[in-house]
Amino acid sequence: MNEFDELLKKRAREEPFPLPEDYAGRVFAACASLEEKQVKAKKTHTLHRWAMGVAAALAVFVAVPNLSAPAAAAMERIPVLGSIVKVITFRTYTYDDEHAHADVSVPQIEGSGSAAASVNADAQKYTDALVEQFKADCADLGEAYEGLNVTYDVVTDSDTWFTLRVDALETKASGYQFAKIYNIDKTTDQVVALDGLFKDDSDWAKALSDEVLRQMNEQMADASSGTAYFTEDFTGVTADQNYYFDAEGNLVLAFDEYTVAPGSMGAVEFTIAPSAYENLLK
Repeated sequence: MNEFDELLKKRAREEPFPLPEDYAGRVFAACASLEEKQVKAKKTHTLHRWAMGVAAALAVFVAVPNLSAPAAAAMERIPVLGSIVKVITFRTYTYDDEHAHADVSVPQIEGSGSAAASVNADAQKYTDALVEQFKADCADLGEAYEGLNVTYDVVTDSDTWFTLRVDALETKASGYQFAKIYNIDKTTDQVVALDGLFKDDSDWAKALSDEVLRQMNEQMADASSGTAYFTEDFTGVTADQNYYFDAEGNLVLAFDEYTVAPGSMGAVEFTIAPSAYENLLK
């Protein structure tokens, strides 16, 4: 779809046919008015008008790029073309018998760009490995219970970031929660690891680690919180640390179960305010 968009835009740039300067604006205004016209029409005519309007809109989006460079330039500013992003379930794996249960959903990002393709390939490889490990564990454990549940969620979808989170729960004698989080910078079409956010010569790892440790100690100082962390074993934040940006723009560091706290606390997260790292960003 992206190649088709680019072809239309290229042909538009090369086409000398002139159009009125306000043509693109009138086209977009007409598209915007379709819904209003649909509401005002009688029910018997609404479906017909809506269908004709959609057909006309599609015709406009196909024809306009071939008519003038100004129109093509205007359409390039519409983020919908070639950049629609959504996540679907690409494949599922289910298994259920008396001793084992698995329910795995493999996500796939539908959208243009190399970053989406990279995430899709890695997510499929990652979930395939989990399924193969599940099968191997079932064979080794015999009649002992074995469980695997894998889900996914779009954590962030802003003008800048698209974040896909794949959560897994392995159950044997006890449960183990862990995740893999993919962050796509929409402005560069790149999958960005945590270290990719910061200047090469900055001590970002220490700044984030100090803040995580501070929050751990602060929470444990409150006896009523019931929290406990492995502060003595905490070795710091690494380049492959799971992270995402929340709705307020704060950096959130996500840790798998048992990595920094006992299993009773599950998988834990720490929200880092921009003031702790913004001067270190690229």
